[in-house]
Amino acid sequence: MSRVLDRFDLRILEVLKSQGDIGPVEMSAMVHLSASQCSRRMQQLRAGGYIARIAAVLDADKLGIGVNAYVLLTLRSHEPEWLDKFHRRIAAMDEVLECQALTGEADIILKVATRDLHSFNSFLTRELLTAPEVATARSSIILENLKSTTALPVRFAQ
Repeated sequence: MSRVLDRFDLRILEVLKSQGDIGPVEMSAMVHLSASQCSRRMQQLRAGGYIARIAAVLDADKLGIGVNAYVLLTLRSHEPEWLDKFHRRIAAMDEVLECQALTGEADIILKVATRDLHSFNSFLTRELLTAPEVATARSSIILENLKSTTALPVRFAQ
């Protein structure tokens, strides 16, 4: 259900990407449309798939997350059954925040969050390196978070 987005739709998406829990009344003041128009447009944007989901951004420090890292994996095989097993294994790991397939030397990149270096080492050695689908792993600890966002640029929308 794709449709052409106008400037009001784009403004609504701009607001929603940083304030996902905003209601139509608050939205109307920000985009200069009536609350009923905002409500209708917000529903259409959800129904059209422009809004994949609404989620809370949790505070890592308050949750005891002290180590974030990227892990580059090389897989032993690219056979479909091996990949399916690997996908299921990664999906079950709470520590894995993101998992993407790559071109280049590594096959997979993971973004991982753990309590501390000890728990990261345990995760790496007991969960990832023992997985039969994984041939090698290289990790890099994030020292400082310079930018982290879930806000996609809406200027590319068509």
